[in-house]
Amino acid sequence: MTKVVLVAAVAAIVALPVMALNGVESGLAKGESVTPFHPDHINGPLKGTDKCFPCTFGKRPAIQVWVNNDDMKNVAKIAESLQANIDSHKAQEFKAMIVVLTNDKAATKMQIGKALDLGKVKDVAISLIAPNHEAIKAYKINTDSSVKNTFLLYRDWTVANKFVNVKLDDKACGEMCEAISGLVK
Repeated sequence: MTKVVLVAAVAAIVALPVMALNGVESGLAKGESVTPFHPDHINGPLKGTDKCFPCTFGKRPAIQVWVNNDDMKNVAKIAESLQANIDSHKAQEFKAMIVVLTNDKAATKMQIGKALDLGKVKDVAISLIAPNHEAIKAYKINTDSSVKNTFLLYRDWTVANKFVNVKLDDKACGEMCEAISGLVK
């Protein structure tokens, strides 16, 4: 019996790195710090600039959603949910940014413009960044095609929670809203 438990424990330890390689892991871990970076903002409060989102909004509660290979319909749902959370948590100055990894900024801007009503998500910073940008490594974003998105919730520059591969349905929306409510307290 002891041998079976020991074998199971060793197998579990060996399996952890494999799960990370299969795209399960992406993004900074809880307790790690976000760092400055300068994407091309196409929407939101920093539109038309490359200002650093964490630097601009400092210690405020915030979320960054890194989009690697996600469907724009899901990104639109995410943006609308983030706008609703910004509206709900104005007093706490909650901020949100979606960072889209792209090699073709012009085409991606067109896709975003078709999928999202940018006027409805006016307070969500939507930003573009090249997949080889140094921030990808700094934020530990997994660019494997199986990783669609990475959500990093933080306050005072410190990650409090993260989600990977969120398909925004009612359940995921509830979990994300609950995590944001906990963050802004």
